[in-house]
Amino acid sequence: MTLLIGARRMIRSYRHLGALLALALIIRVMLTPFSAYWGKDGTDEVFWKDWMLAIHQHGLLNIFRSTNTDYVGYQYVLWLLSLINDAIGGVYGNEALGLHLLVKVPPVLFDLGLIIAVYAVSRSLFEELRVQQAGALALGAAAVIALQPAVLYDSAVWSQTDSAITLAMLLALFFVVRGRTKLGFGIWAAGFLIKPHPIIILPLLLYLAWRQSPRVLKQGLATVAVVWLVGLGPWLLHGDAGNILRVYSYLFNADYGGLSASAWNLWWLVDQTLHPQPDQAAFGFVTYRMLGFLLSASACFLALFYLHARPNLRGALVAAAYLAFAFYLLPVSTHERYLYPFLVFMLPAAVVDKRWRLLYIAASATFFLNLVVVAPPVYDLFPARWVGSPFTMTVAALNCALFALFTLAVLPVAFPSMRALLQRSSRGARGMASTPGSIGPAEASRR
Repeated sequence: MTLLIGARRMIRSYRHLGALLALALIIRVMLTPFSAYWGKDGTDEVFWKDWMLAIHQHGLLNIFRSTNTDYVGYQYVLWLLSLINDAIGGVYGNEALGLHLLVKVPPVLFDLGLIIAVYAVSRSLFEELRVQQAGALALGAAAVIALQPAVLYDSAVWSQTDSAITLAMLLALFFVVRGRTKLGFGIWAAGFLIKPHPIIILPLLLYLAWRQSPRVLKQGLATVAVVWLVGLGPWLLHGDAGNILRVYSYLFNADYGGLSASAWNLWWLVDQTLHPQPDQAAFGFVTYRMLGFLLSASACFLALFYLHARPNLRGALVAAAYLAFAFYLLPVSTHERYLYPFLVFMLPAAVVDKRWRLLYIAASATFFLNLVVVAPPVYDLFPARWVGSPFTMTVAALNCALFALFTLAVLPVAFPSMRALLQRSSRGARGMASTPGSIGPAEASRR
């Protein structure tokens, strides 16, 4: 009887979340017939279909030899989809409606998982902060993700995997903050297998684990190694280590013929005015790629000092949101979708702290515009003259301004911890300089 009463209470407390998930699913199902276009043949959906066909014809293990795929872990998902397609007698090809709908199933399911995770993480944060009506506010945060235009477009229309890797990053950060470090690092490793982008929060995870103890950090890294060995093992035994290394290294040396790969960021402004190449010198021996890396590293250190000052869940979420925005704005060769994790990391903080709300709303709007103009739902909706137009330049400038404001908001928290660390380092250096080369027993005992 007690178990039955408990089950009823759980159903009542989560019925609103269930209704939200049902609404989110209905909306996404209604959008799945549509496609996003950056060319007449569509976008990444074409790649999913081609790789599924290659898996069907040559097997999963030969995917790196039969295609030029730049994804690793997501091939397991495509393999399962190919098995389903074969079981239902589906055909392969860009014109097959059944295949078009099938490849959108994983992004939609990952969306639902992300909605649940946002609800759980937000509720945990609000209860930690002792915010009134924590459950209702967490449901509101989940509703923002469920109905967020950019999130809807990215998965249900574009068939992208950003919800999957963002889900992995959010859960990894949450579990590490809560002290379940091995679980958090394991989830992070699985997300990295899907796509390398979770590397943006790795410095935060390493710092949080190190704060617990060096032993905990080692356990987390060991968990990453185990997950990677399990996930990559079949291909490593198949002799594809070089191909896998090529895929992951491409994230750091990609060249799309310009500084920005359709992201309306800092480099979009430079692209439209100077038209440089990533490995061209910006000044002296410093190339644009190196400059982007240096700017990104500076943002990373700032986020780490912010987390050092506020080593809790809210601090971790804000630091991760800052890194996500920096990853979109500062490195060269970034895509328009790279701002996606910001929408999730910043949301709980924006719900309870009004100073973040304008930033969140403005960045959500610019992100959606970037997505829908670069890959519109109708091929001729935004003609080529939009590329480099004053409109896109204005949005890029606005994104730069938003990041600058974000930096100004982070600095007052991060700078004191940065200054304290420098002062301790300076005192330690002076102490070492004044220490004699050898000390006697009496002096040693005093020390």
